Amino acid sequence: MNYRIKWLNGICCATLMLSLVTSCADGVDDNERFSPGAGVTNAQLAAPKLDLDNFKVQTAGDGSQSVDVSWPVVFGAGGYLANVNIVNDPENPIAVVKDSVIDGCHFSFKRELDTKYEVSVGTLGNEKLNNKASVTPSVVAYSTMLPATTIPAGIEISQFIAENLPANSTDEIAFELIGGETYQLSGKADLRVANVTIRGDRYNRPLVVVSNEGTFLNQNGLVLRYINFDMTEAPLTSLITINGDADARFSTEALGIKAMADNVKDGYIVMNPVSLESCNLRNVPSSIIATGAVNEGTSGWAFKNIRIDNCVVQFNKANSKPAISLEDNWGFAGIERMTLTNSTFYNLADFKCRFLRYGVRMQPERAFGPGATTQHSLTYCTFYKTFTGDQFANNMDNSGLVATINHCIFYDINRLDQYCFRSGTSQVSSDNVSWLAGDEASLHNNVLKMSTEVDPNFAGPTTEMFNLDDPKGGVNFRPQAAICIDNKIGDPRWFE
Repeated sequence: MNYRIKWLNGICCATLMLSLVTSCADGVDDNERFSPGAGVTNAQLAAPKLDLDNFKVQTAGDGSQSVDVSWPVVFGAGGYLANVNIVNDPENPIAVVKDSVIDGCHFSFKRELDTKYEVSVGTLGNEKLNNKASVTPSVVAYSTMLPATTIPAGIEISQFIAENLPANSTDEIAFELIGGETYQLSGKADLRVANVTIRGDRYNRPLVVVSNEGTFLNQNGLVLRYINFDMTEAPLTSLITINGDADARFSTEALGIKAMADNVKDGYIVMNPVSLESCNLRNVPSSIIATGAVNEGTSGWAFKNIRIDNCVVQFNKANSKPAISLEDNWGFAGIERMTLTNSTFYNLADFKCRFLRYGVRMQPERAFGPGATTQHSLTYCTFYKTFTGDQFANNMDNSGLVATINHCIFYDINRLDQYCFRSGTSQVSSDNVSWLAGDEASLHNNVLKMSTEVDPNFAGPTTEMFNLDDPKGGVNFRPQAAICIDNKIGDPRWFE
């Protein structure tokens, strides 16, 4: 067997227990000699003791995480053999660490969200000491999935949440939809003050049909992951609505931000991420994320973090509401971090609307405290006719905005300069393409500072309703322009 050598620095504690097993059946006689440390000879070694207490999560400065696995020393060993597989689909494991020889008592692997791992560590023999390798490794199931309450198929989602969500909890709570099943969201699913994750199955996404008053009301963060949404009959509001009935615990005063500086305004902040991850949305008639009208006599909402990653969002606009809307906030608004990655946004209807709109121009430190900035990152995304008749963004105070725009395609997108070239914006950009195909939009000269004006020449079709039964929806936004192919510009899924 060819082993990949992985040398890791680390010292095993002197107090670690001796772990070995002898077996006459394996031909090891009864005269084994034992002495402290590496003095173990002529022994049948056992795998190191391993359980979940041996797993520690490490967080890097960029927010990425790894798992450090450590174990007690097995005296007399010639090293250890480690394997890590992702087993979300047990029939098709994916190797993360394969037959890695470890010289030490620990190793690390990258930690992914909502992932099930199988980790095994075996003991290698030592020829010099005549010690045999462990017969079987220690195997541990390790999961990064937040324990969840399963929503049974056939039960309307808002009803189930109303009956099963703790009344006043701000804890992180998860609900799970059964893979391949179809669910209805016809009422207002009020998540109250909890920080909620609703997830489906990574390999067999459930379908949620949104109708009537269907929306997720939220105040303290919401993650939707591995779910397909059919919004053909959805209300003209938003899939995710930040509840106007704001809880005082999320006010700038209660959060301690207002006390930090005199210029911090009264308002409310969604402290945890509002996120769409690995979801496809069909026929969105209005907004994806929006703030509701706030309590009478109070200000509005701001977001600490909005994320959309690995999604296809197909609009079929029936009103002029923005895709991400803070426009009901007339006294307080802001998004401290907005990240759009590896996603496609396209529209089938002609409506004059914006992709992003604040209700009021406000400097970020007036919501998030002294020294706060706004950081928006758009990377490896494809925007198609979202939207042609108005500015890409509106009502933003761009002082303190850092806009990072890389490897994106903007096709028939109007007045992008209003977003990333207003006074006060710091802009970082590379390998972007902009193109106007119709006569409704205009491409400001400033946009050409951050993009190349060239038709991406999509393979097509591009004007079909997204087919949720097809992994790629029956559309094809693969660009055929050489600059796009050479630099892999746009949503990466179209190059797969």
